[in-house]
Amino acid sequence: MKGQLRHDPAWLDAFFQRADEIFVSFSGGDYPYVLPLNFVWLDGRIYLHCGFTGRKLDLLRQDGRVGFAAALDVTIVRERSTTWYKSVSGCGHIRIVEDTEEKRRALDALSLRYAARCPRPAPEAMLRRVNVLCIDVENISGKERTPS
Repeated sequence: MKGQLRHDPAWLDAFFQRADEIFVSFSGGDYPYVLPLNFVWLDGRIYLHCGFTGRKLDLLRQDGRVGFAAALDVTIVRERSTTWYKSVSGCGHIRIVEDTEEKRRALDALSLRYAARCPRPAPEAMLRRVNVLCIDVENISGKERTPS
């Protein structure tokens, strides 16, 4: 049995609530640059936080196209020569969040998701100390193969 494709919003929401990290592939440069990152899925977008300098920021300024992927419940079943899993992959454009309220909302959602001891709502000083990135998702699909 092949994996079942999943596009329904409820399945995607449940998946992203459980996934701890997402792998993001940045374009630009000679090769793709892939990083595992903490994230939050909010209103059909993926939000990340980072500093103000670094390779991923240099690459997104060159080319805002990204790919992403995450997996859950991966179990190799050797006796059946198969793997059970749930996964999501997609692509979109990444941008630096400039809007203060969007940035605050994303930081608050990130701190709740990872049980951070950050004040909420995020104070102005915190907004100045951190960058928030947003992946505007253009294409996304899920897939799962579970025991029948």
